Amino acid sequence: MSLVRRKAIYAVAQKHNLAIIEDDPYYFLQLPEFVATSATSTAAAADGTTSTTTNASAAVCNRPQILVPSLLSMDIDGRVIRLDSFSKILAPNLRCGWITAPRYILDKIQILNETTTLQPSGVSQGLISKMLNDVWGMDGWNAHLQELRSVYTRRRNIFIQMVEKHLAGLVEYSVPMAGMFVWMKINFGAAAADQTAMPRLLDAMKKCGVMMAPGMPFSSNGLSPSDHYLRAAFALVDVDMFEPALARLAQAITGISGRVPAASSDAVKASLIVPTSTSLAAVNSSG
Repeated sequence: MSLVRRKAIYAVAQKHNLAIIEDDPYYFLQLPEFVATSATSTAAAADGTTSTTTNASAAVCNRPQILVPSLLSMDIDGRVIRLDSFSKILAPNLRCGWITAPRYILDKIQILNETTTLQPSGVSQGLISKMLNDVWGMDGWNAHLQELRSVYTRRRNIFIQMVEKHLAGLVEYSVPMAGMFVWMKINFGAAAADQTAMPRLLDAMKKCGVMMAPGMPFSSNGLSPSDHYLRAAFALVDVDMFEPALARLAQAITGISGRVPAASSDAVKASLIVPTSTSLAAVNSSG
């Protein structure tokens, strides 16, 4: 969300005396604009994988990211309750986060915790406290976040390049500016009105070893299984798996819609091969 929109939301809250719950688990994973050029080079990632990337893209990945100010940072009335999570920036299974809010609100949340969840895991809290206070300190924490943004920027850029190569004309998508997911709307063409198109696509994806999350569980207004959205994660699997997985997704979409990628070529078509049972390259949707 842009700074202009954040200021506008805060102004509305002031006008109508509303509280704001700023639930922002991806705040520290803000990413720069997508950059791609034709000049390529092989680069090694922090996770040990290697991939062909652009010189311009590599420069963007390593550039310190200036974060868009949070709603909390512009709060002058004590109306913002901010929620942050360690799960997206340290480890998913920590199941631990933190709340920033006025003291009178925190006191009530504390009471609610004691009568419901009884607090997050003590082991998780102890590990996080030890790491932040005794091992990393603030400098180490900031260095970790910058490295994470750099790795995710590089992964996102490679993923988007593979989407453009293999799914042009088959999907609509937006380049994420934070987080670890790419949302895509499937273009089924003449099959768009077919209520079974999306369930059949999910079944075809399962058979060819591609795993993405369907959009329906994320809907706030009751999307049906026939709605044509997928969420792909680029944070987990090796970047070398992006291209074969997206090529097979293109094959699955083409099998239902009859459409071929706008960027199709003999080389691209040759890559649309259904994997054997021992070569499943999935774009995982966890996180």
